[in-house]
Amino acid sequence: MSSAVRSRAVDVLKLCLAFMVVGIHANPFAPFGRTAILLTGDGLFRLGVPIFLLFNGYFLHWSVVQRRGWGYVTHAAQLYGLWMLLYLPLYWPVLAARGPWQNLRTLLFGYWHLWYLAGMVMAAALIVVVAHWSSRALTWLMALSWLGGIAVTYGMAFAVIAPNKLIFSDPLLANRNPLLLCLPYMLAGFLIARVQLADRLRSRDLQIAAGLGVALVLAESLLLARFALKGVAHDNLIALGLAAPALMLLALKIPGTLASRAVSDYASGIYFIHVAFCAVLFRFSDLSRPLIYASAVAGSVLLVWGIRRAGLARRML
Repeated sequence: MSSAVRSRAVDVLKLCLAFMVVGIHANPFAPFGRTAILLTGDGLFRLGVPIFLLFNGYFLHWSVVQRRGWGYVTHAAQLYGLWMLLYLPLYWPVLAARGPWQNLRTLLFGYWHLWYLAGMVMAAALIVVVAHWSSRALTWLMALSWLGGIAVTYGMAFAVIAPNKLIFSDPLLANRNPLLLCLPYMLAGFLIARVQLADRLRSRDLQIAAGLGVALVLAESLLLARFALKGVAHDNLIALGLAAPALMLLALKIPGTLASRAVSDYASGIYFIHVAFCAVLFRFSDLSRPLIYASAVAGSVLLVWGIRRAGLARRML
């Protein structure tokens, strides 16, 4: 897909996913109780990261084909460094209060939502290294890493395993990391592009798979919260392995193009920027969750507009 002509369905889906990610951090449905949170922030909204990773892997494949795989990795690393620098005023007090080992982990794995960029960089670098492997071998690697993420998530949820606190200052790192979350979904996107899977599947079948997958995500979120001995983040739900690829493939099947990257810029910008508003408003205001959500979205949109007007979109987004 060229930079001049873009898929309208893909960019609109990414924009919707960005709104979902904001909902994970500032869930406007939180006032309606725990069940509402399980269906939204810990359920439906968890589709955001896996689908973004699928598209990352999809476009990484085309970069590899054009012998620009390391350029893709370098650009993602530059984005990570830039946004870590921009967020430094927010997490500097935390760095100042902790030791060097903990600070090194923060710099390697990212502040708050920037773990996604850090994980994407590391996973992309690994994929570029093994890109010459057969599709069969890459499928096995994808399956093993995905199953590892599921095993760790459910192991923690049912108190079968406990992350070593000396290694994982944040227990989320045990499953939300480059190997067990970013790698499997990026590899899936990479393989989808390699074998041109979207061309082989019918839209009707994908609609059924997507609908079933989303329903299973909601059910799994409720069941995990009901029966697990310990609370656990819902990043590695089993049902995401069906719902996320199905929705991604369905978007690839829908016709229609855009001549501008504006929608994609707003999707990326909302993802990168919204946490700044969330962090400040949670810390210094008593606003309700719906108002914080609305402020984070509106503020992010306004800043993206400014970034685009200043001609900085390609460097920052």
